[in-house]
This record gives sequence, C-alpha cells and structure tokens, in this order.
Amino acid sequence: MTEKKLKIRQQAFALTVCTIVFMAVYNLSTWYASSAHQVPSFTFNFERLIPFVPLSIIPYMASGLFFCIVFFSCKNKKQLKILTWRMLFVTMAAGIFFVTVPLRFSFVKLEVSNTILNLPFSFLETFDSPFNQSPSLHIAFAFIFWSVFRDLSRWRIFLMISLVLVGISTLTTYQHHVIDVLTGATLAHVSFIIIPYHKNNPEQQNFRWANYYFLLGWIFISAALFLNQYMSVEGLIILLPALIAIIIGYYHQKNSSNLSLFVLIKSKIFVNRGKIKI
Repeated sequence: MTEKKLKIRQQAFALTVCTIVFMAVYNLSTWYASSAHQVPSFTFNFERLIPFVPLSIIPYMASGLFFCIVFFSCKNKKQLKILTWRMLFVTMAAGIFFVTVPLRFSFVKLEVSNTILNLPFSFLETFDSPFNQSPSLHIAFAFIFWSVFRDLSRWRIFLMISLVLVGISTLTTYQHHVIDVLTGATLAHVSFIIIPYHKNNPEQQNFRWANYYFLLGWIFISAALFLNQYMSVEGLIILLPALIAIIIGYYHQKNSSNLSLFVLIKSKIFVNRGKIKI
C-alpha cells in the first residue's frame, strides 16, 4: 500500500466518521424537538428586513460539497486529525444545544417560481427541518473549513468567497435566524481555542491569541444586538469594542509568524543571558 493510498483512506475514514456522527446527532435532535409540545423561536427586530433570495440556495447547498472536500484538502495527518476533532466537537456541542435549548425557524418561505431553483428547496422541505437552529452548523463548519482552505495555494480566494456566501445564504434562504449565525461563529472559535493546531509551539502563540480576540468580538456583537433589542439603541455602542477586538485578532493572525519570531528571539536572548550569569 502506497503512502498516497494510505492518506486517502485516512481522509475517507475521517469523512465517514464525521458524517455518521453528524447524521446521528442531527436526526436525533430533530426527532426530540419535533416531539416537544412547543418549540420557541428567537428573532431580532431588524431581521424582517432580510430579503429572501432564492439564488442563494446554491451556496447554501454547496456547504455539503465543502464538507466532503475539506477532508481531502488536508496536507498532513496532524491537520486531518485537528480538523476531525473540531468537526466532531462542534457537531456534538451543537447537538447538546439543539436538545437543551431547541429553537425553530419562524419566517414563512416564499414560493420559488424557478423550476431549477425549486428543486433544492423541495429537497430541504422534505429532508431538512425547521429545528436544530442555534448554533448554526453551516456557520460553524464554514469557519472550520476555512482553517484548512486558507493553507491552499490554489482556489484559496474562490473558496473564501464561497464560504462567505455560505454564511450569508443561511439568512437569505430563510433557513436560519441571526442568533444562529452568532452562536455558530462563537462555537467555531471555541473549538479553535480548545483544539489548537499548534498547542505547544511558541511561534504560534499570537495565532492562538487571535482566536481569543475573534471570540471576544463575536461575544461583543451578540451583546450589542441583545442590548439594542431589549434596552435601547445605545447598546449598539458595544459594536465598537467588537470591531476593535476583531481588528486586533486579524493583526495577530496576519503577523503571527513575525510577532512570534520576535518573541522567540527575545526568549532565547533572555535564556542566554541567564546562562552567562550562571
């Protein structure tokens, strides 16, 4: 057996495990929520302004394709292992929320006149459910997919734009509410912190800090929207520290290698000085 075939079999095995776990968690959660007496919904006031865009069903459904591709985009065993654990973590964590805090989608979908576009909507109506809303696994998976796709030299920009469209499509296909998007993004960054790619590598310290800032940014955004919903519009002022946190996180992520190298050099100088003193 060649090393290439072994790697493909490992990727296929990881994909199979994650698919089985996803199907089991999703279907069991759907069964539980559908059997409940009453499942509530939660929407922000501004969500009524979000348009229904039938064409956005294309990127929404493409998420399933990315689910398969991402496992075969891993460059080494470690990346495949981290991807698998993150996928399993967000799936099972989301399943816990689906059961303990079930929510359902509350907007009425408009009829799709286009015959071709109507096919995937009919598929969703048959096999999907209005439950299992928060956190959105479409959103959580999109962030995790990008943690692998960003290392690709080819198709990187295309995949980035596609994943952004996947995130937008969760709202414009009337499949998810904003609260689902916020919790999905938060869950994804929790997985990055709990399951880091370089756990003990000092050169990746700033990259890990970036995830803390991104997580803080999503928490601030959520807090701002809740304060605006239940108190006053002044609560949106918290969007400012949210933006600052995200910018700082991006700065750490973008300059991770340079900043980490500086820290590493300073650490070596400190150690050498210590040795000289001894």
